[in-house]
Amino acid sequence: MDNNIIIIKGGAYSDIKKALQQWMNLYEKDLLSDITLELYKNGRGHHIIKADKRIDNERFYYLVNYLYYPEGINYTIDIEGYTKAANPEIIRNKNLLIYIPKTDKEGDNVFAVTEDNNTFKIDFGGKVKPADGNRQYHVTEIGELSNPEIIRINKIRTVTNIKTDSFDNPGKRFRIISLILLAAIILSSLMLLKSEAFFFKTTFIIAIAIWAWFFGDYEMLRVEKYYWFSFCIAITFLGYGLLIQQHSITEIQIGRLGSLLPLTVLIIQKPLRFAFKQIFKREPVVERNNTTLWDTLYAIILFFASVFISLIIGDKIN
Repeated sequence: MDNNIIIIKGGAYSDIKKALQQWMNLYEKDLLSDITLELYKNGRGHHIIKADKRIDNERFYYLVNYLYYPEGINYTIDIEGYTKAANPEIIRNKNLLIYIPKTDKEGDNVFAVTEDNNTFKIDFGGKVKPADGNRQYHVTEIGELSNPEIIRINKIRTVTNIKTDSFDNPGKRFRIISLILLAAIILSSLMLLKSEAFFFKTTFIIAIAIWAWFFGDYEMLRVEKYYWFSFCIAITFLGYGLLIQQHSITEIQIGRLGSLLPLTVLIIQKPLRFAFKQIFKREPVVERNNTTLWDTLYAIILFFASVFISLIIGDKIN
């Protein structure tokens, strides 16, 4: 068996292709620009991937893991990868069968069976340790393959990562939601003429809506320009809140209006996301159906830290 071969049972061909493209775009900075993945159909529900042999062990493990836990794609598959270990000493120069057991709950590791049937757990913190496993090393005959679909790093899709005419496109989603929020702010301002209390309530609701948008739209915030566009929105809304407080006759305070929440969640998100990527070598996911334990912990920290810090700063401003 050649190195860097992946065999997948289950899943639609289109979903496997989409997951491969997402992985390529996600790790483009770590890969040579001419790296390719070859995707073959091998019967219904059977797919074979030949990964470029220049992809190192670490990136190959990430690829197997990502195909098993793709972002925004729901399928159930069995996956096996074949490669030769370069490091560490405990598995060096061993032929490996890489897989993820159905009992895996962590989501940030792969399991490896050596050609002499020793099983190891390889986590994305760099640790390789013996593990229990019931899978034996074997070589699957794949026969002659032809007419592969070639997956390359796509610079355009790296920015959007999705079709430009879809709401799933971060740029289009940003524009639509921004316009909706702007309309909501204008309408709430008009309400000030009729009911000050209602105006403050709707302003608080808008603040929560912006905060929830930034908290949940993790894919949009990965695109640098939309992160900074969002940052500008948060700064502007904070200034809007300060202006309201300055001219308010009531006792409504900036902390209670929630004007700090959108800015705070962005300030926390960037270093927290960076730390997550450094530790787990992948992007965090804030989505119920696709999260691991570590993704959930990431979301919990982001949620409570943004609320807690906003309350503290709000009290100081008050």
